[in-house]
Amino acid sequence: MQVAHEVRSSAIAGRGIFLLAPVRRGTLLWRYKPGESVVEHDEASLRSRLRVQLTKQQAVDLLEHVYPWRGKVVEVLDNGKYWNHSMLPNSGTHPDGEGKWNHSYALRDIVTGEELTDDYTLYDEAGAPWLEELCKEYEACSCTECGRRVVVGTASCARSGPTNTTSTQNFGAG
Repeated sequence: MQVAHEVRSSAIAGRGIFLLAPVRRGTLLWRYKPGESVVEHDEASLRSRLRVQLTKQQAVDLLEHVYPWRGKVVEVLDNGKYWNHSMLPNSGTHPDGEGKWNHSYALRDIVTGEELTDDYTLYDEAGAPWLEELCKEYEACSCTECGRRVVVGTASCARSGPTNTTSTQNFGAG
């Protein structure tokens, strides 16, 4: 994370990232740095990590804090994994088209104490359809295609029926 923040309980879902100081529109909030802030997994590497290194609960937690992108699944290593979803986000790609496409920037001025949010409907779930199967297998939250993280196959899943559109992952589910 590139800004002063704290992780605490969120009214949106689980835990969230809250600013400790105001930031201006266009400010870099988070950098995508493989090996430092993220690990990119293909299906084999994620399955191996889930099977060999983690308990069932740790595996569920991991699956609820990843996102699909361009055929891979991205595991966020820092507090960026606690970003919550909003259909009216205050962060995303640079608002003026500057900067790197995979970093997060303030889309507007954000005040002290405000939770950082992003629009997960913009993520590329179709790029890693096997993630959905892993989530089902471990009974973890999934369903990023509709911008919500809910348990697949339950009444709250968009594929099964209506759900609350502010409920999400935090690059997972809190």
